[in-house]
Amino acid sequence: MSNTDNTTRLLAELTALLRGLPGSTAPLANTLSAHAWGFETFGRTDALDLFARHPLALSATPHVLSAPVALAVLDVTPDGLPIGVFADVADGVLARLWVVGPTARDATTEPTVPVASDDFLSQDRMACAGDALDHPALDAAAWPQVEAGADAALQQVSEPAAASSSRAVVVRAFSSGDAFAALYSLRVLSPSLPRLAHRRWALATSRMGADGAVLHRRLAVSDPWPVPAPVLF
Repeated sequence: MSNTDNTTRLLAELTALLRGLPGSTAPLANTLSAHAWGFETFGRTDALDLFARHPLALSATPHVLSAPVALAVLDVTPDGLPIGVFADVADGVLARLWVVGPTARDATTEPTVPVASDDFLSQDRMACAGDALDHPALDAAAWPQVEAGADAALQQVSEPAAASSSRAVVVRAFSSGDAFAALYSLRVLSPSLPRLAHRRWALATSRMGADGAVLHRRLAVSDPWPVPAPVLF
């Protein structure tokens, strides 16, 4: 099967899944996990049920990048909101999924115990989005632009963010010819006191020129994830 045919097949399967419909072109992984609308599910059935309750209909012409290990889709909703979908692919099967978009009103998270954290591990506070070696499907020449995309994602957040502590970390990245896609996890810390933090997803696709400069970038940033209720002892 050609790369184009495989991309078409995966996109059809993803489109069906996002509408909560059992796919017919290829099986979904039994262990499929989904991060979408502020929910996190595990298992094919729970993912289908989630999207049956909160369906996402892609447009007829979404922007798509694919590689043997991943699929990235950027689109615009009818009301003009940028939205993104990133999927891990294993042996031609959708294995893990992230939707970068709104947070559902009924989204809930498990209560958690708040603990102190040091995102910089007491080191110099230099910008660090990750390590290129963690993303073997990414062209090494694209890594500087993937790091630059982390800063662009943080700047896209509408509310003020503390520049000294807010961070974007590369979760996934891959190349497709002269283009590449990167999925980021954002931790946004407010500059006000007391400090409040929240997390978001961001997805960027970019195309590079021969000199390594980005010719065009598309970017979608999700709403904040639900904040878990604190468990205090």
